[in-house]
Amino acid sequence: MMTKRQFLAIMYLLTGVIPLIAQTFTEQKKSYPVSADGNKYVVSGFTPFSSMQDENIYANALLWTVKNVCPQLREGITEVNVPAKNFSCDLILASQADSNQKNTYYCKALFQVKDGKLVYYLSNIRIESSAVIMKKITPMEKLQPDKKASHKEIMDDFVQVESQVLNKMFDFIVMKQLSPITHWNEISINKPVKGMTEDECLLAFGKPQTIQESNGEVQWMYSSSFYLFFKNGHVETIIK
Repeated sequence: MMTKRQFLAIMYLLTGVIPLIAQTFTEQKKSYPVSADGNKYVVSGFTPFSSMQDENIYANALLWTVKNVCPQLREGITEVNVPAKNFSCDLILASQADSNQKNTYYCKALFQVKDGKLVYYLSNIRIESSAVIMKKITPMEKLQPDKKASHKEIMDDFVQVESQVLNKMFDFIVMKQLSPITHWNEISINKPVKGMTEDECLLAFGKPQTIQESNGEVQWMYSSSFYLFFKNGHVETIIK
């Protein structure tokens, strides 16, 4: 007679849900293909995070972007709409070191959170290649992957690179233990207030230009006239 444990084990195998040894998106090497949207090449779809609240999905997605896309402040993030839970950014991606391609890819990425899902839409994809066929920055729409093997290799390389980036973002969304966000209104208008956490400040203003620490107090400088002083992880003093 089948035990309850055996029954559950079989159900986990059938559904592909094995909670104790669940693989990350990166470990699964999930791939997000290029598709045609009218006369454009895009990468589009959605990923569900059903156990998370929309605002936490949104906060973690935006926080990952600040940490990994912006060189400083919120550079590279082109629009943030907190009430609509969307934002857009410019991505610059490079071929992997072990790839036979040596390309740089530029694209616009739009993210929106709705009903427990993160919707993504990558468009305006352009390629900068060291190859003779493409010394200038070329729109992906110029490629003819069905006719030219070299073009298909470039497109496959782009899919590998953007898929790796999206998987890293999705892993961060799942794993990042976010401190409670209680200052969404201030974040949406980039206004510093006492009590904000470091995560909230990153969401509102991006990466600080300098960080200093002394005697248990942390100082973030955003410009020569904008300083935030933290104590116990919260803003205690603001100098503007």
